[in-house]
Amino acid sequence: MPRNKKPFQPKDLDPTLAAIEPRSAMELKNLSHNATFSEETHCFRASVYINGKRMFTASNGGNGGSNFYSPSDFKTGKEAFEEAMAIAREEARQYTLKKIELGEDLQWAIDAFGDGKSDELIDWLIADLINEQLTLKEMRKALKKKVMVYWPKSNEIFYLGKDKPTDEILEKYKNHFATKSDEKNSKDWIWLNTIPEAEAYKYWRTAS
Repeated sequence: MPRNKKPFQPKDLDPTLAAIEPRSAMELKNLSHNATFSEETHCFRASVYINGKRMFTASNGGNGGSNFYSPSDFKTGKEAFEEAMAIAREEARQYTLKKIELGEDLQWAIDAFGDGKSDELIDWLIADLINEQLTLKEMRKALKKKVMVYWPKSNEIFYLGKDKPTDEILEKYKNHFATKSDEKNSKDWIWLNTIPEAEAYKYWRTAS
């Protein structure tokens, strides 16, 4: 007899993403994203989890409309699905309140969509989660190919030269720019290839 295959186990949340604040209990797994068709909104499909439990599936055609939410499988009844959506609405509301505590001007969103009936805050939270994954992917690709620097004074990120960022190359660039007093105050640069990924990602997300 053929062996029974082990049930599919989604990967745990990436530790770099887990370090982001504010952090929601909502996660996206099995994310499929199409950049070509992402016009006014993300074109995507993903499984939505809250506190490690699979809740429902989310998708969007990328043409600016609201997300479409559906049960994770055909066994999920209407009542269970509505309960999952209610939990998601509250999680999205709590996430928005955390962003307000961190200084974002979103009280109007709570007033408009935080009544437990609208899915608007879920849409926004999921957009944030997609952006996090796409931005991390972008950063990892750049850090593998180029010497990347963050300049706190101007809050900008730029690359140096065309060399791949080996230890030898990074040391060469550091020594070279250490002698340049007029190169954008290079003594204040943060060399993103040399610091922990979670710290580099913090700068990458906030840079202009």
